[in-house]
Amino acid sequence: MRPSRQWLVAALLIIVLIAVTILAFGRGGVAIGERIFQAETLDRVAEELRGFGPWTPIVSVALMVLQSVLAPLPGSLVAAANGAIYGVWTGTLLSWAGGMAGGLVTYGLGRGAGTALTSRWGDTPLWRRFHDISATHGFWVVLIARLTPIVSLDVVGYLAGMARMPLLSYALANAIGIVPGMLAYTMLGNDLVRARSLSWQLAVVLLGLAVLFVAGRWWLGRCRLI
Repeated sequence: MRPSRQWLVAALLIIVLIAVTILAFGRGGVAIGERIFQAETLDRVAEELRGFGPWTPIVSVALMVLQSVLAPLPGSLVAAANGAIYGVWTGTLLSWAGGMAGGLVTYGLGRGAGTALTSRWGDTPLWRRFHDISATHGFWVVLIARLTPIVSLDVVGYLAGMARMPLLSYALANAIGIVPGMLAYTMLGNDLVRARSLSWQLAVVLLGLAVLFVAGRWWLGRCRLI
């Protein structure tokens, strides 16, 4: 089997296993899963996630992966629900694990389906520019794109896989880049569910994200990726 096919098969198997996990575990797993996808508020998502009992952490990570591929509900809402259920630090770690898994799955899909995706995106200016820059500055492109909510995080994973970026470089940039956003969403969920005003720690994180947004937009604009 060709390496690209191996990446595609591995990514698809992960998605199938995650879907089975959500449907199989927890009391009334199918019904709870449906209600999570239909939930529109933080309280509802957190409440439905708790319904999976001891399997809640696994289901939370599974949802983060599924949203990166199918987008059934915003990943930010799942991250905030993790903060509401587990608190800031455990919730952030759980959200980070889900974000990492989702990023690796989109990378695997991009790597495995590179030919088909290139035929669709290969003629776009974003793809051509990303491909050229990733050859020499791939780590920094992914890192800054992850730090700033300008380019879709899912698209970054697909593009990195299509561009054959080294897995280690992509994984390291992804691991570092998703931390501030996951921390902010988790802290927000933790504060809101406890009916507290936004903590000064969250204010500092949000200020830092604003600075990263401006700096990242400038850098990506300089590279003509936006």
